[in-house]
Amino acid sequence: MTQRASFEHLKFSSPEIWREVIKVMGEIEALVWDDPLVTDDLTRAEGVRQLTRLIAGGFPITMEMIDPDYPQFLQLLSTRVQWGLPSADCHYVWAPLHGDNVYRIVGDRGTARVIDLEVREDHIAHLGDWKLFHRLQELEVGPNNQVEIIASRERPTNAANWLQLPEGPCNVIFRNYFYDWDTEQAARLTIITEGKPYPPPALTENAIRRNLELFCDLLREMPAGFRQTVGEYYRAPTDKLSFDGINYGFASLSYGKSTYDIADDEALILEIELPKTKFWNIQIGSHFWEARDYHLRQTSLNGHQAHIDNDGVFRAVISHKDPGVANWLDTGGHSKGLITVRYFEAESILPTRIQRTKLSQVAALLPQETAQVSAEERQRILQKRAWSFPRIGRE
Repeated sequence: MTQRASFEHLKFSSPEIWREVIKVMGEIEALVWDDPLVTDDLTRAEGVRQLTRLIAGGFPITMEMIDPDYPQFLQLLSTRVQWGLPSADCHYVWAPLHGDNVYRIVGDRGTARVIDLEVREDHIAHLGDWKLFHRLQELEVGPNNQVEIIASRERPTNAANWLQLPEGPCNVIFRNYFYDWDTEQAARLTIITEGKPYPPPALTENAIRRNLELFCDLLREMPAGFRQTVGEYYRAPTDKLSFDGINYGFASLSYGKSTYDIADDEALILEIELPKTKFWNIQIGSHFWEARDYHLRQTSLNGHQAHIDNDGVFRAVISHKDPGVANWLDTGGHSKGLITVRYFEAESILPTRIQRTKLSQVAALLPQETAQVSAEERQRILQKRAWSFPRIGRE
């Protein structure tokens, strides 16, 4: 187990405590320069950007919105913080909780295709101990699409929507999964702790000290967990997807994993026999398990966006240059990366195939009815992607 930070002996009368934080931030350079699979400077540069995102994304959930007595919902991931390979279709909202409290969550349910609230023990900074405790998927919705959810250790009488809390610290993560980016709306929820007086207690040195420890724990533990998951991609076969779950991922999803490694004049053709499922998507990401600018490039497709061939098979092309097919996944100039397919509670896992070929041979290897797009149509599609994110609050 990674050694966790302890600043109990450090005082704010000297800069020693800050120097310890800087030391931990310096240690994460090993993620980039001590990884034998990172062999080119573009991947190293992408890794450096990931280090800045770990720091930027770690601050809000350890230093700022951290009091479980007075929680606020925080957008956990965004187009600027993409660690942990966030789904291009998901809006992630997070808040810290504690089992001693009773919380009321109210607001508009929205119209996202899939919603899910998970209570997880401990804190996301301690990724290995961030264990699923309770889930709520189907919400009873009242007039005007309004919902009320009670989160507590004991179920209240007449609570239509209840999230059970464990003893001690925990988190809630609320996911909205969209299919139609142009029309579906995100939920708008507010959380409040029952019986807590305002204003909150004044900030203390000890609180800031504990938060700094949590921030350092995040930098040490979260990347280590991600790196372990990335290893599963590299152990998967390169001619098909390997499916399993991810213990800190969405519990309803099966994740198909593989990697790509193609030259400028090459492409991968993916063939996926789709199971019966309410939601599925495909996405490519970086070696560091980050998503790749899905708001600006077509690096993902979901079951609403994708074109399915007449035989019921989804076929996609991963390549550096646009092959003119609708189901193109754009590498963004990165010759290597990860391939992820997500199935929501699929009835079965059906065969998948991955074929490496020359880009010039792609058309000959695809069915004649393969959906094509012109350069002008591609521009329109990409502009719509960029427009959709601020519309539903996923910047």
